[in-house]
Amino acid sequence: MAETIVLALNGGTGSPAALDWVIERARTIQISLELTTVIDLARVPTTITKDRVLPAYEQMLMNAVSRVRREAPTVQVMTSVRRGAPLQELLNSASDADLLVIGTREAAGSLYGTLRHQIAAGVSCPLVIVPTDWMPNNGSVVVGVDDDETSHLAVEFAAREAERIGRELSVVHAWRIPTLLALEWLSASASPYDEIRRAHAEVLAGAVERVRTEHPTVMVRDTLEHGSAALILTNTAEHAEMVVVGTHGRGMMAGLLLGSVAHDLLISMPCPVVVVPPAANMPLLVPNAEQDK
Repeated sequence: MAETIVLALNGGTGSPAALDWVIERARTIQISLELTTVIDLARVPTTITKDRVLPAYEQMLMNAVSRVRREAPTVQVMTSVRRGAPLQELLNSASDADLLVIGTREAAGSLYGTLRHQIAAGVSCPLVIVPTDWMPNNGSVVVGVDDDETSHLAVEFAAREAERIGRELSVVHAWRIPTLLALEWLSASASPYDEIRRAHAEVLAGAVERVRTEHPTVMVRDTLEHGSAALILTNTAEHAEMVVVGTHGRGMMAGLLLGSVAHDLLISMPCPVVVVPPAANMPLLVPNAEQDK
């Protein structure tokens, strides 16, 4: 069964790269694509009628359809124009999808609280955010591993992606010593530093073992570093194909439920960022028969 992808377009500078990403994905697996856009009527001046606005959005979608049919003719494609608040409409559009893909017009380092953060905190399927300067490369797939269950599906998603494109999977776990413990150790004769490090090493080893058991053909590189997880993942993913992270749960309070690591990655945007919610579905990826022709 084809993977169902919803690609949200807004005509901005981020849309072409997001479309490029989906077309490149279609070279390896079968996909069913919905191209959607949202007309935020609250932002349309009252002097402009709806009849004048709609054709421009429809034309944007048809231009994208033409390109998909030209460059990825096996893709099943449909379009939809939604009306309402962009956040809620995009979340609704992805309710039955396997993947939601969006571009971003903001540069790396932009302010907190952007729409992409809000979508990532509330979406029910994996979300891919593609930076404006994305181009295909031969980089690895990077995934961040936490010390709770939020990263289990993220690791599975990343392993499947590494398997799909035949790339190395870089499994990264970062850890830090809590400030209060560090202050206590200053007055103590010994610290449990090595013990804590071993505990985090076991978290990483468990994730790597699961990948090697369930995806034996994937080459895995494990990285354990002390420091900021967001910074370490950003540096590791600088030339990566994608970086994958999990979230804590669904909801609109992006700063709390999205998680600080995912939140910061959506600001640095070193490469396409994939945010995998805890209840995401993982459909079978069907190879595209055209890829070997």
